[in-house]
Amino acid sequence: PPTPPPPESVTNYVETRKRYPETLTTQERQVLDEFKRRLRAEGLHTESTDHELCRWLRARSFDVDKAMTMVQNDAKWRAEYNVDDVYATFAFSNPSAIKHAYPQTYHKTDRTGRPVNIDLVGRLDLKALLKVATEDEMEKGKVWEMEHTLRVKYAACSKRAGRVINQSFVILDLDGFSMRKWNGRTQAMLKRLIGVLSDHYPETMGTLFIINAPAVFAAVWKVAKGLLDPGTAKKITILGQNYKEELFQHIDPDDLPAFLGGNDATFDPLIEQGPWVDKETIDAACVARRTCRWSSHARAQGAWGASAASVGAAQTLPQSESCQTCTGHRCPGACQTSPAPRAETTVTSHLYARMAKQSHQCE
Repeated sequence: PPTPPPPESVTNYVETRKRYPETLTTQERQVLDEFKRRLRAEGLHTESTDHELCRWLRARSFDVDKAMTMVQNDAKWRAEYNVDDVYATFAFSNPSAIKHAYPQTYHKTDRTGRPVNIDLVGRLDLKALLKVATEDEMEKGKVWEMEHTLRVKYAACSKRAGRVINQSFVILDLDGFSMRKWNGRTQAMLKRLIGVLSDHYPETMGTLFIINAPAVFAAVWKVAKGLLDPGTAKKITILGQNYKEELFQHIDPDDLPAFLGGNDATFDPLIEQGPWVDKETIDAACVARRTCRWSSHARAQGAWGASAASVGAAQTLPQSESCQTCTGHRCPGACQTSPAPRAETTVTSHLYARMAKQSHQCE
């Protein structure tokens, strides 16, 4: 169903946090201008907005030299890792088994319009998980998830909110957690994934609530906290079982799954719900960003439960006749498009992709 209009808490939100474009001091604005000048000189992030650039600066305490090093390292990693190809082609062989072993998904938005990522890590069965996916595949899955979040989720949430959204609200549910699960292999995989997030997707976590934390979690947190950037650690709230009152301050109970104390009985870890799955919102967001990039989105979404038939249909158009969904980046050369009739198709119940049958060529 279409995503309902945003509540006043979303549309009337006023940014008050420090070091965001809306709240920069004169000195911080000068730092941002210098950062942009140096990026342009190296041909990096030439089309990124101030909100995107401030993410990198905040990650390095508004130190231009350190932020430049971070961006340069990221550009090198993206080329070596071939991130665009991962986003375009990666698919888990058995996504439902992965979701069963490690349930997690994005479910609606918080009171400020940010997508809510619900991670049921307490139910993680690492042994079962690694039977259906390698650690390399799990890393690629995380890269795909973050690329989709940056390219599609944030664009759709921004369109709905009428302002820039480029962070997520994360709920980490530890119900079912035990020290038996916190072994060396779990810690190694966690360290690997956190490294990818902190080095290449900085400041995308706006708030993290860790709920149903058992007493033994104190020892786990002591180790995990050391893996996090200090700025990230400050965004984390750890609660036991009495979390609902505080969580409701951030998420409307009607948008929170019933098993977390909310009123929403539609939660399913195999599907996503939110503005990014509403075809009208995605279409408007794509037009606003002047992007039309459906094919990689459609193929990759098949990794998380899209039917083989629908994804296969999305792949039948020759590349010369197709675009890739909402990457927010231009093609590696000149993209030439000529107006032509467009056909729309629903790729999955939780994915909308506009298939632009245009004369399209990327050089």
